[in-house]
Amino acid sequence: MKKKILIPILIIVLILLYFGYKGFNLLYYDVNNVTIFDYETFADNFKIKDTLTIEHKEIDPNDYLKYQNIKIKNDFRNFEKMDSTLDSSNISSERYILKNDKTTAFWMSVTDTYVYLLKSDKTLFGTEDKRITNSNLTDILNKYNIENDIDLFNFLSNKKNVKSNIFTSVKRMKENYAIYFMTSVMMPSIDSITLIDGDYNGYIFNMSNFNVKEVSIIKDNKRYTFLFINTEYFKDEYIKELLDTVVIE
Repeated sequence: MKKKILIPILIIVLILLYFGYKGFNLLYYDVNNVTIFDYETFADNFKIKDTLTIEHKEIDPNDYLKYQNIKIKNDFRNFEKMDSTLDSSNISSERYILKNDKTTAFWMSVTDTYVYLLKSDKTLFGTEDKRITNSNLTDILNKYNIENDIDLFNFLSNKKNVKSNIFTSVKRMKENYAIYFMTSVMMPSIDSITLIDGDYNGYIFNMSNFNVKEVSIIKDNKRYTFLFINTEYFKDEYIKELLDTVVIE
């Protein structure tokens, strides 16, 4: 008789322990622990909107603006060179502001690709979150065959419904949390992405809310980034004209 009573009690205890364990992890790996915002819309904007083809055009060697191993047509003689505030161990930059219009600016910078950074040091993104390790992030990149930034953006836009519940495995809860981390902590708020092909490969972050276009040309795990602030001044046709003169040595 006692045995018949103990078995259901034991089953109930095991069920309570199981769901208690799952409930603890559901709270611990709650994506809202990263930050609170409309994640689904945010991630959906990482879809590729269109393509821009760069066709290199030679110009007079004296007509270049140079920074490190980057050259671009020097249309910035009316701009004032400013001291950079972004220089660090993994990024260096140079910025110019239009002399008669401080809302118009141009930046050049050199940094690592997002995929390379994810594999190297998550603290570069300003977090000490113990729920995430670089091994977590690297495992996800390897699992989903994410080899470059474009692969990453496609993955994030397709994984916009990152949700966990009590029936989700703890392994998947951890993965969902890491995916949310990758997107919300590392990536800027954008409207869409324009793919770059032709003589160079890369992408453009379209950020209309900030009146900005950020162009990244990818070469040897580096991002050569050109930031165009004020899209009324830097219209799409003008940006294309400038990008056609880019040389990365």
